[in-house]
Amino acid sequence: MTEGVTGHRICCFGDSLVNGVRDAEKGGWPMRLGRRLINEAKRETTIYNLGIRAETSEGLKARWKFEAELRMVPEFPTILMFSFGVNDANHAEDRGEETTMRVSPGKSATNAAEIIGEASKLAPTLWIGPQAVIDGGKSSKDINERLEGLNQIYGETARGFGVPYLDVHATTLTDQDWQRALRRGDGYHPDRAGYDRLAELIWDWDGWRNAVGFG
Repeated sequence: MTEGVTGHRICCFGDSLVNGVRDAEKGGWPMRLGRRLINEAKRETTIYNLGIRAETSEGLKARWKFEAELRMVPEFPTILMFSFGVNDANHAEDRGEETTMRVSPGKSATNAAEIIGEASKLAPTLWIGPQAVIDGGKSSKDINERLEGLNQIYGETARGFGVPYLDVHATTLTDQDWQRALRRGDGYHPDRAGYDRLAELIWDWDGWRNAVGFG
């Protein structure tokens, strides 16, 4: 591979875990992937971190295509990356011992199918499944159970569209590095080490390596 070879324009869409909230280095996993592409693979890659804090699949559905098309040019290959779900699964309303989701499983599934189906027609698309929140009290356990359900739905949706899907929910629920990073963060967002870990999981994933030409 030669120095300065033209790389991709990579649009990374999602929520605060894409944006990199609580990351002392700033930029979350998208910026880490970008640095490795430039420094190790010598690819003149442009990474767009398009994560928005607290965004659900509803908000993402409304904006992603407009923002992606602004950044797509014929001279550069484009990759669209998505990661969402934690805000869908978060608590919307407290009813004593019960809480409701911000976005219902059925609506989240519909939104995901619309987003990924349309994205996969526009450019090569990669989907990172939702990461677990801290394995702690009842509130976080409820969210993780919801995320497990969404993760299964998302994985099936990805297979239906032929889109590579990185399932990280079970890994991040039991991975001690991730869970320690969440404890040092706020329980939802890890510190810098957690973003390092997530970027490593994505970098080693065949879906990513095939998309950027390392497969």
